[in-house]
Amino acid sequence: MGRPRQRQTLSPVPTPESENSFPSVDEELLKTLPAVLRAVVRALGFGRAREWLLDHGGVNVSVPAYRTQALGLEPDELARLRQTLKPHLDAAGRCWMPKADKLFLRVRDAQIRKDKTSTSINMLARRNNLSSRQILNICREDDERQFDLF
Repeated sequence: MGRPRQRQTLSPVPTPESENSFPSVDEELLKTLPAVLRAVVRALGFGRAREWLLDHGGVNVSVPAYRTQALGLEPDELARLRQTLKPHLDAAGRCWMPKADKLFLRVRDAQIRKDKTSTSINMLARRNNLSSRQILNICREDDERQFDLF
């Protein structure tokens, strides 16, 4: 006869409701992003969101309930994206996606503001391929926002 076959158990597919299935993203970064961009980054993670927005940013995207090849997302990614974008989708399941450059600029500016206390203006300018005047303007925007709170 032969050996009895061992029963193979499949690991459960992560559901969008479980908190562990979402990629970890810096909460401070999320606070700086517009709502739709925040939803995309929360669902896909920063790196994957950047890649995905390079292809799908700047247009009206239909987010289907089931996986299709058109969006290039895995089933769990699509489920998370649909869940986080739910408040922004119209009746047909569409949403305007921001361009990826908005994400890059926000992240770059947040990093510049974070590094301004430990790095010189000139070094920040060279590192980010900007002028020292642009670095000062980015830092000034942060200071103005802090004063608006009071």
